[in-house]
Amino acid sequence: MSTSQADITQHRNVTPPSRSTNQPLTPPLTDKKLFTEAPRVLAQFRHIQAGRDTGREPWKEFKLAQGEYEQIERALQKDKVLLGFVEDKIRYDYDGDKCILAVRMPTGIHERFIDAVEDDIRSQLKAIRSGSDRKARFAQKVQSTRSTEINFAANTASSKFKYEPDASFGHDDAQYPGVIIEVAYSQKKRRLHRWAENYLLDSAASVRVVVCLDIEYGKDSRKATLSTWRPQLFSTANGYELRAVEEAVDEAFRDDEGHPVEHPGLRLRLSDFTCKELVEEELGDEDAEICISGIQLCRYVDAAEIKERRALRKESLADNVHVRKRSETPPEEIQSSDEARYAEQEERAAKRTEDHDLDFEDTLSTQSLSE
Repeated sequence: MSTSQADITQHRNVTPPSRSTNQPLTPPLTDKKLFTEAPRVLAQFRHIQAGRDTGREPWKEFKLAQGEYEQIERALQKDKVLLGFVEDKIRYDYDGDKCILAVRMPTGIHERFIDAVEDDIRSQLKAIRSGSDRKARFAQKVQSTRSTEINFAANTASSKFKYEPDASFGHDDAQYPGVIIEVAYSQKKRRLHRWAENYLLDSAASVRVVVCLDIEYGKDSRKATLSTWRPQLFSTANGYELRAVEEAVDEAFRDDEGHPVEHPGLRLRLSDFTCKELVEEELGDEDAEICISGIQLCRYVDAAEIKERRALRKESLADNVHVRKRSETPPEEIQSSDEARYAEQEERAAKRTEDHDLDFEDTLSTQSLSE
């Protein structure tokens, strides 16, 4: 007697009989489909770990399926050596709504530029701290948190958000930084508007300003621009609505030829560095400006580019000096083909998981029909 597919589907929800069997069913390992991007992400991490990403892309995106981010986290927890390397050396962001994971590998120009901007802001904060008023006491609690990981509460049970900005500043008593600065390039620029919204709105306006400094416009242009976003309340028929508003939109501070453009530059207020509640409690009506002119921003870009291009001096050893490194125990060298092998292993594991789940469902169906 044959059984139709409809009969099988109908019986899949039947509660298994309570009688014991000699071979109890093993529950499925997961109910997810075969993952394809998680192995690629892990292979990318190992590729970087092996030091074979010399021609690296500063920004590489992976479109994940639901559940793949959690699979990546589980795999990292099992490989403590790789986990430590990722936490120490690799920066990546994850947008749970779009399921997009982006690996950041900034170039030397971007790192030097953001370091100069960050150092300028720190210097101005230090000058304010030297006073004895409320502004000084407030500024003493504002610190650079650089690329410290930021996690926001998910909008849905299945969504997660993880960001590691290029630079950030926050108050000692605040959960989130008040000022976030991102240095953009072509691939990253496409995501920044949405990420600015996430920073501002998912922090419930605890993040007060997001700054984007775009210093890469391609081979034919040396143009550099500044954009800023701030949170703002709007009155609607259903009450107030919090939105992210772009106050400055791609305003140039350097032209296509690399010359400075008349521009006020980056302008922040001391009250931008933390949430409103702390500002009202500790700063009150007092405030101070922190500014980096457009000309100074242009100089920072120029200096970063010049240092990247020119040949730098290094120590020269005599011909009779041999370099000997201490051997590692166990050796940490990763073979050139390992990243492909790792990816293949991850894919095989995912396939086994999927096959196991299907076998489990078919076994349940067969058992239910036999009853």
